[in-house]
Amino acid sequence: MRNPLDAQSLALVTTPAVDLEAEADLTRCGALKDFWYVACLATELPKGKPLARTVLGTNLVLFRDEHGRPAALRDRCLHRNARLSAGDVFHGRIGCPYHGWTYDASGAVVEVPSLGPSQCGEALDAQGHARAGLQVRPCDLGKLQRFDTLEQDGLVYVFMGGDSKRARRPAFRVPYWGQPEWTVYFMVTRFPNGVTNLVENFMDVPHTVFVHRGWFRDPARKRVPARVKRSEGSVLVTYQQEQDTVTGLGRIFNPSGLPMVHTDHYFIPNITRVDYMWGERSGFAINSQVTPIGPTDSLVYTAISYRLPYDLPRSLVARALMPLVRWYTTQVIRQDVDIMKVQREGLTNGPGGGVFAGTEADLLHADIEAYRRWLLEGGHGEGPADEERGIVFWI
Repeated sequence: MRNPLDAQSLALVTTPAVDLEAEADLTRCGALKDFWYVACLATELPKGKPLARTVLGTNLVLFRDEHGRPAALRDRCLHRNARLSAGDVFHGRIGCPYHGWTYDASGAVVEVPSLGPSQCGEALDAQGHARAGLQVRPCDLGKLQRFDTLEQDGLVYVFMGGDSKRARRPAFRVPYWGQPEWTVYFMVTRFPNGVTNLVENFMDVPHTVFVHRGWFRDPARKRVPARVKRSEGSVLVTYQQEQDTVTGLGRIFNPSGLPMVHTDHYFIPNITRVDYMWGERSGFAINSQVTPIGPTDSLVYTAISYRLPYDLPRSLVARALMPLVRWYTTQVIRQDVDIMKVQREGLTNGPGGGVFAGTEADLLHADIEAYRRWLLEGGHGEGPADEERGIVFWI
């Protein structure tokens, strides 16, 4: 007879180790590179200024071309490998801070100051120059690797997998962007952990009564039934608990005490969307897109979208409440940053890190890991089979 207190027997969900190193390496991440990743906010990339970013372990320089369109190149001059992001942008071209080699948005060298006005090496000794290979023009010097970009919904995306026509999915649309009844703002947060662990954290309810106690939820000894649906590259969790409440700003969004509809949605490979809806007039959505810098280093671009139920002009009320809502969401995200650092310290504390045991509450995490493991291994075939089931946990 099985001992009911045997911890191992109660660990219903044990998954293979999460390989954070491979997941964040452009050369080893399989099909994880075949998606659009957020490189920056559109407002972070003004015309005439370069911006350094690292995506999947690859250093990039972003700037706007002469038409104002975003461009992304490898952040390394062909000449002496200095960082272009430390240089200047003029007329939609970027110049190296070391010797001034200048590149256009395609990555081509278009000017080398040391070649002078003619932009060609002088044939002082034709035979000698031929041997040394110095009689060159900028177009002979090669091209930097460029990466396709896209500007959409206030974000600049970069595609790391070559030709963006082979992207497995379109760039994600920010929920309620451009809808007049909704207010949307962005938060950019650096997290000390990898993508898989972060998206699982953003989809996780049981941690909220510990990490966000008094801010988001309080322990209530409540039984929480939910439906978990894994299909077509997504994991949707629908919580069947209409009397659930959100601590903090919940009363502002739901002064009438309407039933709350709560869903958590993961989209391959790096995106989550959490929705809280109260009737047809009030809602709060948190959309997080995680960009991997390194194995335990990520930038998270969070779009907070909210709609208020008041009859007063919504734009006026929304603007008045913006500082409070932004302050509140900042505190909650900082708490997640802290706990993700604690998890990272455990992961890297000797061998065995990344192997997770779990219970019924962790089935959705196993689904996320199954999708990301499939993509890491190349994303061949149909991927994990569609499945839907009910789960129960307590908070």
